[in-house]
Amino acid sequence: MRAADVANIKGKAALLDAMSEAVLAEVAAAADDDASHHWEEIARRTAHGYREMAYRHPQVFPLLVTRAQTSPVAVSALERLVTAMREAGLSDQLVADAPMVLFSFLNGHLLARTSDAPIAVPAFDATAYPAMVALSPLMADFGSLTEFDRMLDTVLAGIKDQAAP
Repeated sequence: MRAADVANIKGKAALLDAMSEAVLAEVAAAADDDASHHWEEIARRTAHGYREMAYRHPQVFPLLVTRAQTSPVAVSALERLVTAMREAGLSDQLVADAPMVLFSFLNGHLLARTSDAPIAVPAFDATAYPAMVALSPLMADFGSLTEFDRMLDTVLAGIKDQAAP
């Protein structure tokens, strides 16, 4: 955003909207690099672009979670995803729900990973929480790209399962 653009913004809400749109434009640019028309690839590319943006702009990212994203750049990204889902024959109800499910995961996951307070898997008391202790080694990649992809796979698999006849 150029200084001249900022000077023309009237009010705090407009400034916050402009900041949100600027970082979402980065996500849209990354998604536009993908020529795929398959909904799952579009969702995956969008999710990765969103993650990269959140890590580049951790102070701005919470704005995306706490403010309605209705700018043309935000709605265009959703339009591309839902159009691909409808073309794939997914039901309109699933298509209406899927972006909310995807972005609920993304926002929650990325808020936890980009917050100022470092988050790590705690050391659990083996007597009180034996199941959590047993699972702790599987959480060793907490915050990694591998963990993100594994969780994204789970979300997308859930959407695909709902689409199955």
